[in-house]
Amino acid sequence: MQAALSSALRATPAVGVLVDVSSGRLLAAVQADEATTQLSAPGSILKPLFLAAALEQLEVLPQTTVFCRRSLYITGQTREWNLACTHPQSDVAFAAREALAYSCNRYFAELADRIPPRQATATLAHYGLVPLHAPQSREQKELLVLGLEGIAVSPAQMATAYRKLALELDHAPAALDAVRQGLRDSVSYGMAHHAAVPGIEIAGKTGTASDAGKAWSHGWFAGTGYLGHEEVVIVIYVPCGNGADAARLAQHFFLAATHR
Repeated sequence: MQAALSSALRATPAVGVLVDVSSGRLLAAVQADEATTQLSAPGSILKPLFLAAALEQLEVLPQTTVFCRRSLYITGQTREWNLACTHPQSDVAFAAREALAYSCNRYFAELADRIPPRQATATLAHYGLVPLHAPQSREQKELLVLGLEGIAVSPAQMATAYRKLALELDHAPAALDAVRQGLRDSVSYGMAHHAAVPGIEIAGKTGTASDAGKAWSHGWFAGTGYLGHEEVVIVIYVPCGNGADAARLAQHFFLAATHR
């Protein structure tokens, strides 16, 4: 596992963490120090965590739809955010599964509007994450759910969060099928499709965000995959990159791991 991850991330600035889902054991790490100390905005890799919680609390139903024209503007504390969706469809109503697969910002902004601020912070705490401050306005809550403002996380923290999510989804009621299938669809045809490897079951989410005061973005991939009968969590963080870059590196890992 270490050799495969090191090979996949060689000659890149990426940070990588690989964890066994069943035991929680660290299987491999690239730039291990940065994996625990590098704190950055997570972007859209938070979306499945909030969707799972909202479905469990019945704030949304799997079939609840949100109409998206791909335009979204949110005014935060320090800037105005143009968060136009990049999914291929426009003028379409997304249910939960498709919204997650295509990472629809409009859907998740409206999901944020349905949950109280206390639940937003409680959801993060459930997965071992802590916001920089509790959201005080609708806009702050929307940006927190979208992972763009009000929170910074490390790759190791996200690996822990996604391991917990994976364990929950492995034994989840049917109500959470939208999260389980949405993460698989994200890799199969959605925003994380660069991570796909034929013959390997991979589920995951990309994220692209910028930290305060930085003019460049960074990219994330967080997800799970099966290597034989072993389910693993992989988190890739790419400074000065985007989610697609991180997904490609995840793909390189799975290819390297299965050809050794």
